[in-house]
Amino acid sequence: MPGNPREDITYYQQLIRKLMDGSIEESERQQLEDWYNSGLEDPVHIPAAFVAGEEEQEKRLLEQIRHKAGLPVARRVIAWRGRSWWAAAAAALIIIAGTASLLYYKGSNNEAAPRVIARDVKAPQTNRATITLADGTELVLDSLASGTLALQAHAQLVKLAGGEIAYKDEGGGTVAPVYNTLTNPRGSKVVSIALSDGSRVWLNAGSSITYPVVFNGNKRQVELKGEGYFEVAKKAGQRFVVTARGVQTEVLGTHFNINAYDEEAETRITLLEGAVQVQLPGAARQVLKPGEQASIAAAGKLATLRPDLDQVMAWKQGDFYFSGADIETVMRQAARWYDLDVEYRGSVTGTLSGDISRSVNASELFHMLELTGRVAFEIQGRKVIVIPK
Repeated sequence: MPGNPREDITYYQQLIRKLMDGSIEESERQQLEDWYNSGLEDPVHIPAAFVAGEEEQEKRLLEQIRHKAGLPVARRVIAWRGRSWWAAAAAALIIIAGTASLLYYKGSNNEAAPRVIARDVKAPQTNRATITLADGTELVLDSLASGTLALQAHAQLVKLAGGEIAYKDEGGGTVAPVYNTLTNPRGSKVVSIALSDGSRVWLNAGSSITYPVVFNGNKRQVELKGEGYFEVAKKAGQRFVVTARGVQTEVLGTHFNINAYDEEAETRITLLEGAVQVQLPGAARQVLKPGEQASIAAAGKLATLRPDLDQVMAWKQGDFYFSGADIETVMRQAARWYDLDVEYRGSVTGTLSGDISRSVNASELFHMLELTGRVAFEIQGRKVIVIPK
């Protein structure tokens, strides 16, 4: 019998597949049961057909698999819906590789074997962000050495030794507003910037922010397209206002995330710390408390939610994290991160949940999706075709 964790995983993966297709021998079923139960305070018997307690059994099984694989316990255990728990286990064993967590699909009963994707698209390897200065000059940040990049009004634009971009207000009184735009294109690593007031902004792929190089008056106003996370420096008597898709978010000093991609149905403002006011055109202001999210539909309807903050901030932590997402939502995120064009050949039903590092190649994400048995992918250069099964 195998002797190390990785060999164990291959062996027991084969046993679980045999369990699912009905070809497992009784001795093999007992081996699988013994392996699963080892180290558990309350052993369970592997049933031929699943009985009561499915969700709890799933959680115990999946955590045990990660333990046996020599991997850290998953920060989230997300239950499989519409498939047997042993199908979930098989999927976990197939994809487990140190960087991946577990991915499950709701509404799937198809146990078809996954396709292998021959071609691949790597996760972003570099930062391709640019800054457009007031005179139209475009600076490609990754190609520039550390030091002063530009002097505008009385602010220095510098690239620090660690690669971060920062503005330093040298003083000199009030000047006419001078605007720059930081653009982080699709297929680019997350970029961060320190504004001249000390506030910091992180931009997801496919996003941009326009801002004055120096803030004057009683309002600090910036415009966001796409997704950004803000840590706003407190300035007495000087409000900080973010405009995104016509929605204004006003703060004095706080931490919050705004998702305002044009291709998304809703604009979402999520507060992590402090307080913000969300203002829609012609509507009353909505004050958010920490942990709350303002979700604004295209028609202008605002709803206040309490989202999963891990899911909201996954992009900044370097992860994909889906919870009850449809395939279109998943593919929009993948398209922005890997810089892909997506084509659908039919409708894929159901929702999925799970998480995986954004450092993996596109094929690893697609492979996890294919394990559901509901979808297949073809990669043609920078185009990926989604095919229902």
